[in-house]
Amino acid sequence: MKLLIKPPLMSLITISTQIFSRGFLFPRKRLMLTYLVAMICILGTSGISLYLFLIKNLNQQLDRELLTLVEAAAPSLNIIKSEGLQSLDREVPWRNLFSEQEYSLEWYDSEGKLLAREGTQFPHMSLFKTISPAQLNKGFPVLQRLGHIQTATISVYANNPDEETPILEGYIRASESTQEMEVILDKLRVGLALGGTTALVLVSIGSIYLTQEALSPTQRGVQQISKITSDVSHHLRTPLTRISIATEILLSKKDKIQPEEVKKLNIINTAVEQIRRLVEELLFLVRADLPSKLRESVSLKPLLQPLSQQFESIAQARGINFQTELLSNVLVSGDSVRLTRLLTHLLENAFNYTDPGGSVFFSMKLSHGTVIISVRDTGMGIADGDLPFIFQGFWRGELAQNKQPEGFGLGLTIAYAIVQQHQGEIKVSSQIGVGSCFQVHLPLA
Repeated sequence: MKLLIKPPLMSLITISTQIFSRGFLFPRKRLMLTYLVAMICILGTSGISLYLFLIKNLNQQLDRELLTLVEAAAPSLNIIKSEGLQSLDREVPWRNLFSEQEYSLEWYDSEGKLLAREGTQFPHMSLFKTISPAQLNKGFPVLQRLGHIQTATISVYANNPDEETPILEGYIRASESTQEMEVILDKLRVGLALGGTTALVLVSIGSIYLTQEALSPTQRGVQQISKITSDVSHHLRTPLTRISIATEILLSKKDKIQPEEVKKLNIINTAVEQIRRLVEELLFLVRADLPSKLRESVSLKPLLQPLSQQFESIAQARGINFQTELLSNVLVSGDSVRLTRLLTHLLENAFNYTDPGGSVFFSMKLSHGTVIISVRDTGMGIADGDLPFIFQGFWRGELAQNKQPEGFGLGLTIAYAIVQQHQGEIKVSSQIGVGSCFQVHLPLA
């Protein structure tokens, strides 16, 4: 017999299931964290972009100044070669030209031998140790950073009246200390750090307010749905109880009614029991929030041992091989009743979809601060295309519907909700005709 529910009620149940099974009631922390991460990325990207832009501009400015200096000094190479450095003072006052800057000039002959130098900031390495002659002879300025010194080097040529190829006269290298620029960058970094920290504090305060404002309408709507769903579920209990009592009274007088009527009454009883179970599962999902004050340290073996014994009896009755491997002294933080319900649903699924002669394995193991509880079976398995949907409320695959037509598709939804409440994770692997394995990962207390 298929259970029929009127569309409005079915829609309300579906909406409620999706909301409460996915932990939608309290996304405040997640929303606020997402907002903060987004703002940190925006602020960080903006700050880094500004910093890199300023570094690029400062370097370009320094390079332009050095190129201007070295090109202006090009005609002086012949004077240095013929008359020496002292002769420059008669032509150009080099010592006063950049008196307020930490510039330096070096003159080299065509073999890279130092002829003269003027200034205070020089690289510690000779010319050809940092630049190859081939690189210099291409005719383009060479810009380099050597420690805290920025340099610009050019080749100087003289016209050869006898040949088209100019004659290499030598090289000139201009240098300037980058310490002043680094002081500016240090101040910029401090300013960006202070500004970023201030902005982050303001963003954090703003995110709390904006999150509250954004979620207030949603929470009011969710609370209203919760109340309506809870009220509907409670109101369903009374007529269901009356129907159940009436059918039980009639069935107690089987000798006075026809066998066909007895069959119909049993069908009614089965439908009532299905609806009652649906109501109980729906109420559980509506009340699915697990406040931290309800958490306690739960020892798993005393909780799982009775389950193991209960399903051992079921396994014997159905001809299924049931194997358990439980650990002692394993504690998790949570609610023992809900954990029991979680594992009951997983074990019921395993037994419902495993044929006689098959096997169900129930085991525990520890891994990196978590306990992994596995329920594995050799049942019919789940199709790959169905795996992404198995935790959705009221969703059942075609194979599952054929195997267990009376199910509602809420068992795994409830299991998923309970795992989420315990800050855990549930994983599933399956193969058609081979079986399924559900693994629940719970953090240790």
